[in-house]
Amino acid sequence: MKIDKKKTMYVSAGRIKGRKILRPPGEIRPITSKVKQALFNIIGDCSGMKTLDLFGGSGSITLEAYSRGAEECVIVEADVSKKNVILENLKNADFQKCKVVISDALRYCKNCSEQYDFIMLDPPFVWDKKEELLELIGDRNMLSDDGILVLHVFKKEEISPKIGKFVRYDQRTYGSNTLMFYKNESNLK
Repeated sequence: MKIDKKKTMYVSAGRIKGRKILRPPGEIRPITSKVKQALFNIIGDCSGMKTLDLFGGSGSITLEAYSRGAEECVIVEADVSKKNVILENLKNADFQKCKVVISDALRYCKNCSEQYDFIMLDPPFVWDKKEELLELIGDRNMLSDDGILVLHVFKKEEISPKIGKFVRYDQRTYGSNTLMFYKNESNLK
């Protein structure tokens, strides 16, 4: 298994704080520690959550959620070369209730009948189907009624504040990274 040792990543808080996260080979734009900490400070306690990590990369978002109490997760990653590193990271964290799916995010969501409490979308900045994916997630009713969906984009990217049944309720920018937080519109009334 090839591992990229350019930058070492770690779990920032919770029950496995400080655990090293292996970085897979190939193209990857991992979320910075600062942005990841901010994300989870906004989300708060993940106890009992069922999470979906689309564009999983190394699985770092999933590991952070697990460290903060998430119980179950699905990681979706299109690049099969990243699978072994993701599995190794999960094994090192002793996270057993996590399924890794090698699939395109749109294809996975088109066939998904599960519901999640927290959905993380961290596509490549140049990927142009972000709004289409959010609309599909809403159409498939994949986010629980009081769930949170977070989209990580380049700070200059324009994304609609309302997409299908989702409404953006918060947005934070850190350097060149922007986190957009969406909820079901019916939960904001």
